[in-house]
Amino acid sequence: MPASSSLAGLIRWLRRDEWREPFEEMLRLHVGPACERAGIGFEDIEDVLGRHHFMALWGCAFEDFLTRTLEPDGRNVVDDYLRRHGWKEPAPNRRYMQALRGSAMGLYEVSGIVPGEAFLARDLVRGGEPVRVSERTATRTLAPWDRVGARMVELDGARIIAGGLLPFTHEASEEVVRVFKA
Repeated sequence: MPASSSLAGLIRWLRRDEWREPFEEMLRLHVGPACERAGIGFEDIEDVLGRHHFMALWGCAFEDFLTRTLEPDGRNVVDDYLRRHGWKEPAPNRRYMQALRGSAMGLYEVSGIVPGEAFLARDLVRGGEPVRVSERTATRTLAPWDRVGARMVELDGARIIAGGLLPFTHEASEEVVRVFKA
């Protein structure tokens, strides 16, 4: 996976007036309903979940936002950033941003783990054969048959996971599969 700093400029770009509000709306779409059901305020999420879990949710909402085209003008934050500021980014960062722009979240079952190197991921919703995913950090904590929500992108000939990785229980993943196949 690219270094976390590879998206630093794009994250700073979200602070611009034109993107701050749409991103905050996206974050609320992701976590607002769960906050309501749990009876906690949106502003209290980080205190309740802890920094690590909050940042995982933030990362997933951020990655989702990168794929969105905003109406009515059809703008996208990645396209805007790269057009106006991309010349300052190293080529690998630009390629990673573009790969995220076209990515989709998936639900995967993990197997064939080689710690510090890679794992196999079987898409539980779309089906197909397991694919090899190059990954160093997550392979040290994942176990065979774990189920995770993640975005996979191809970068420089290798399939990698993006930063947002959500663990799923077997039961929760079966419910997601059931909903998507209904």
